[in-house]
Amino acid sequence: MRSVGSVAMLRVMEEAVSGDRATKALHAPSRAPGFSLPDETSQTVSLAERLRDGPVVVVFYRGEWCPCCIQELDAVQWNLERFKLLGASVLAVSPQLPIFSRRCIRRHGLDFPILHDAGGHVAAQFGVDWKVPIELRELYLASNVNLEKFNGEGGWALPLPARFLIDRQRTIVYAEINADDAHRMDLGGLLTALDGLQRQASGP
Repeated sequence: MRSVGSVAMLRVMEEAVSGDRATKALHAPSRAPGFSLPDETSQTVSLAERLRDGPVVVVFYRGEWCPCCIQELDAVQWNLERFKLLGASVLAVSPQLPIFSRRCIRRHGLDFPILHDAGGHVAAQFGVDWKVPIELRELYLASNVNLEKFNGEGGWALPLPARFLIDRQRTIVYAEINADDAHRMDLGGLLTALDGLQRQASGP
């Protein structure tokens, strides 16, 4: 059973770490790193190939053990048709092993892939990686979250919760890095940026 005190302390410490690391993340307008990663079925997905069809929303997702992250993916799924109408596709990126991503997609009816970022290397390129310190690992374990089980080797590397909107020229036109649970589920800023991108593409 989870300790209420340990969960509360975990959230406080995570938000403190996120606030510090968020200043080091890529922001708009920056050039997005290119990447190719396996999805939950081991098929390679390339950012460059996706960008040929339109802008891409990249969501860094910690894992199915994180209730707030699951709620965010549910919110993305709920708005997926709107993303498509605005010409965008969605890629979730997570260090969790594909077996957990497949289960997450099945349980929540997700219609976008979850890419496996082993060791958080792509997260590091976007500047949203962090290594869980020893003292915080003890709180994770007290909350029944063993990241070595979910992520395998290098399991204690996590991404900050983050969203990036990348245009076809591989420019980050919108970035949001925030550990505030309620704020993370509000996709208003992302949708507004995507709508503006669509208007630019359509011309005057």
